[in-house]
Amino acid sequence: MVTPYATPAAPSSRRPTGSLKQWVLASRPWAFTAAIIPIALGSALAATQVAFRPALFLLTLVAGVLMQAAVNYLNTYGDYISGVDTPESVTPSCSQLVRGELDPLTMRNVGLGTLSAAILCGVYPVWVGGWPVLVCGAVGFFGVLFYTTFFPYKYKGLGPLFVFFLMGPLMALPAWYIQGAEGFWQPLLASLPVGCMVAGILHGNDLRDIRYDNSAGISTPAAGLGLSTAITFYKALYVGAYLILGALVLFRVLDYFALLPLLVLPLVYKTLHGLTAESERSRIESLEMTSGKLHFLFGLLLTMGVAISIFFRL
Repeated sequence: MVTPYATPAAPSSRRPTGSLKQWVLASRPWAFTAAIIPIALGSALAATQVAFRPALFLLTLVAGVLMQAAVNYLNTYGDYISGVDTPESVTPSCSQLVRGELDPLTMRNVGLGTLSAAILCGVYPVWVGGWPVLVCGAVGFFGVLFYTTFFPYKYKGLGPLFVFFLMGPLMALPAWYIQGAEGFWQPLLASLPVGCMVAGILHGNDLRDIRYDNSAGISTPAAGLGLSTAITFYKALYVGAYLILGALVLFRVLDYFALLPLLVLPLVYKTLHGLTAESERSRIESLEMTSGKLHFLFGLLLTMGVAISIFFRL
């Protein structure tokens, strides 16, 4: 039974403080592209309308990365105190609390402190972008805070759905408005394929953890669907990303340069082809890392395609 509000066991007289390197690794810097990609995409789209503001872009990027680091710290804390992370289930990159290298309470406080730093970095962008940025930022704040703590929606089967929006439209839209662009539909629609890709990362992680999540008594779409159907859903996320992208170009929401992510199709095919419930365990366990690479390459090429289209409009 999950007890997400449980208080960690009383610490010993000496809490593990950890090294700077351990705290940096605990932030999972390799996952920061999940924030960088939608912000870069929203900013590039805005640059097709207005002059690009590099300083504001960098400030927005810093705020987004800090939000990503905050949710990673709080996720590690929440998974630990709820019993989801155990020596058997946790991956080496997220095992600092399980191994006793870092202190759980300090992990929570560092997460909250990082979230506060993100808010401070976002004050000026909110001032520039106006109320739409404030609304998106507020939703993002609660999305980070409640992912695996306080009201842990991840444990209620809502993780991929929320991540789809939080790391897709709700990052691309603020970046668009902060750059001074007007409108709504183009950044919203253009971010949907990226949302599919980032949801694939989380769902790939859930596929790996089905047996551990069932043991811990938490709900995820993968655990609820069962491995076979969950793999079908995993494949659908990638097919959906490309179908949406094709439709956006077909209906001229995006320029044809936005089709650059087609270059990633061979890797997507290699990842999905022959993937079944009977696949080797190692292949399923590698899906999270592979999904992260696909998200980065897809988003990078999409952003590059949008940026290239700017020069052909001059």
